[in-house]
Amino acid sequence: MKVLYMSGYADNAIVHYEVLESGLPFLQKPFKLESLVRKVREVLDEPSGE
Repeated sequence: MKVLYMSGYADNAIVHYEVLESGLPFLQKPFKLESLVRKVREVLDEPSGE
């Protein structure tokens, strides 16, 4: 299952406090619809780890 994480926390705070591993798909709120669509497409196009 592919996952896209979103948060209102600052991107560097998420990684710094090890809430989310570096390199995982992440989208910082607030974001524009275009950014969401682009990030979802990016996640869907990534090869799966199977």
